[in-house]
Amino acid sequence: MIVLQYAASRYPAALVNVQEIMKTILKPCRVPWWISPTSGCVTITHTETDVAPGCIVVFGGGRLQDDDKTDNRRIEITFDDCYFARTGPHSDTEDIESIGYELTPKNDALTRDGLGKYIARWRSTGICPDSRFYVATQSAWLENIPELYRNDCRHYVVYGRDGHVELIARGFRWREWKWLSGHLDDAPKNGAIVGEGAGVE
Repeated sequence: MIVLQYAASRYPAALVNVQEIMKTILKPCRVPWWISPTSGCVTITHTETDVAPGCIVVFGGGRLQDDDKTDNRRIEITFDDCYFARTGPHSDTEDIESIGYELTPKNDALTRDGLGKYIARWRSTGICPDSRFYVATQSAWLENIPELYRNDCRHYVVYGRDGHVELIARGFRWREWKWLSGHLDDAPKNGAIVGEGAGVE
């Protein structure tokens, strides 16, 4: 499920549900966590201000632990200069290719011996091999938005359990809290930030 919260002012922006298929090639963003395929909803808050449009996406995720399992965290991504955002549903049994996108490199976690290699790579590099958070290396959507909003922007996809969020933005920052119990949104009240970072890809 995706929960939308939206406020707008004078800057142009789009927030729509679409089912179109486009030629888009994605690669995983280089982050140390993953978006959990089994926990809660993805929430997007897209706000227009007098300075620049901003967007925050919140979801349940985790980092790899010593026992080769992931812990539970509330992860919040803030996208910079996010002029366009849209959402769409998908089945919780479908991967990113099922909605018409190509993923490179291919995720080998479900192949024979793939999961062990996946975990070993995550542990050795500190970067999740497929975080379910992607940036497009080729995007028809990005190529077709007005040029005014295209400069230095990228097409990002946050792929949740049964819904995804797509954004056109210039970069992102994230923060993490341990999610030990209760509602996901209560995690910041129950403990300090335990991780943060930034990137463009």
